[in-house]
Amino acid sequence: MKQNIFSKKNQLDEMQEQTLRKIESRGFWLMWGGLLAAMVIQLLTGNADKAIGEWVVFMAGCVYTGAECIRNGLWDRHLSSSMGANAVYSLLAAVAVTVLCGLTYGYWMGAAFTGVSTGLLCFALLQFCAYLVKKNRKKLDDEPEEK
Repeated sequence: MKQNIFSKKNQLDEMQEQTLRKIESRGFWLMWGGLLAAMVIQLLTGNADKAIGEWVVFMAGCVYTGAECIRNGLWDRHLSSSMGANAVYSLLAAVAVTVLCGLTYGYWMGAAFTGVSTGLLCFALLQFCAYLVKKNRKKLDDEPEEK
């Protein structure tokens, strides 16, 4: 007898579906934060060369999430995509990279250069992504409703 353990029919009601999505979201962010913490600790302890597996998984999750949010015209539930907000986010990234590189390598001039470069690149990427999100959101909002 052949049993189908996977069904395309949703087995959950709306409340269960919402609860499951919340659990999946928290699990993703727990994994994301854990991988980031593991990579930072490995960098600070001098074992960054052993973190390639974590880096690949971390970047795959980041790229997938970013690409799907842009494709669906979504930015964030709480954060703004304005130029000022993106500047603040980029400044935070620049400071974090500067401190992390300074503590790891002890060469603060190089760490400052790396931090400034990271901040500028981060700002440019955030602005580009915000433009794409707004463009896709407008396109999705303008589509006629299905009959």
